[in-house]
Amino acid sequence: MNWCPRISLGVVISASSNLFWQTRSLTQAREDHLTYFLACALECDVAFRESYQERILLTLAAAGVAPRIAHVQTQAVFAEQSCRPDLLLILSDGRRIACEHKLEAPETLLELDSGEIKRQLERYLELEIDGVAYFRPHLVTLSQKILQHPRYIRPISQPHFLWRDLYDSLSRGEHVVTRWLVEGFRRLGFTPAAPHVGSLVPDETEEVKENQRNFGKLWRSTRALASQSWKVGTGRRCELYLRPLTPTELCSQVYVSPLAQMGSLLRFRCHTTDAQAGRVCEILGRVVAELPFSPELTTGRLQNGLPFVDVLVSLYTVLLGADEPEEQERRLLKQIAPLLEALRTPPRYAKEAPEQ
Repeated sequence: MNWCPRISLGVVISASSNLFWQTRSLTQAREDHLTYFLACALECDVAFRESYQERILLTLAAAGVAPRIAHVQTQAVFAEQSCRPDLLLILSDGRRIACEHKLEAPETLLELDSGEIKRQLERYLELEIDGVAYFRPHLVTLSQKILQHPRYIRPISQPHFLWRDLYDSLSRGEHVVTRWLVEGFRRLGFTPAAPHVGSLVPDETEEVKENQRNFGKLWRSTRALASQSWKVGTGRRCELYLRPLTPTELCSQVYVSPLAQMGSLLRFRCHTTDAQAGRVCEILGRVVAELPFSPELTTGRLQNGLPFVDVLVSLYTVLLGADEPEEQERRLLKQIAPLLEALRTPPRYAKEAPEQ
């Protein structure tokens, strides 16, 4: 079945539309939503499909050639085993590979009649299929029973695939659906480590800590400018904590971090109050439209119940093509300074009026 005609549903799509992102907020079933668009891209985009095959199915290669995907099926039902993997890849040689897609949810547990509890991947590996692949936003621990199973497919150096592992393959795509996914992956932070920065999480090794310290140096210009109106502190070697020198109703603290979504998103978070949250959204919303790299504005609540407003952008996108530290520093300044300026009262970053 070809999924591509179903995406438009007969609607005329403008050149600037992104149906993946625009329809994402219309459903709570975000994993299924992502799966359907990926299935469509695999069916419609030859360049993406070929790159996906090389990246995901290489361990199944014969004579160094990755198998070809002949067809994809979503939500394939194995009723007797109570299994329904998100995506089933039917290969040209007849083999079938189940792909389980997760965003935030853990593996589904099933209690058998015997009282035994079995996890999702374990049950999928018992199906009469030829392989199982697992995709998540960030790494989780899996049992050795899963990792050593002969039909479990994974990267050599990871317990499972990450969504960012598909970013390069999507970027090679040529179809409009694939372009929608590339933009969506950027917004979601499903991108590789920022170029010339390296991995920033998890900070369990000296190499990652050194990467964080080096990234912290890129805040030099931002710190210098912000210190005119904010008390600037540092967290985890590469994060900024800013409190207004002059008390303001809008915001009690701003938190800036390149560690969101496992180091793939640059986060600007304003801590505010219920009375001011709407105004902060309005103010930052106007600024967001003018930033050099288009971010996403979201809201939420801290553990203490107070509201925050987040401005999130792909760190990979911000730093892509910035080969020198000076250019990286400049880009971070241009992305963050306008947000800080908008929250200050009165504005002091604006150009001085000419002397009379």
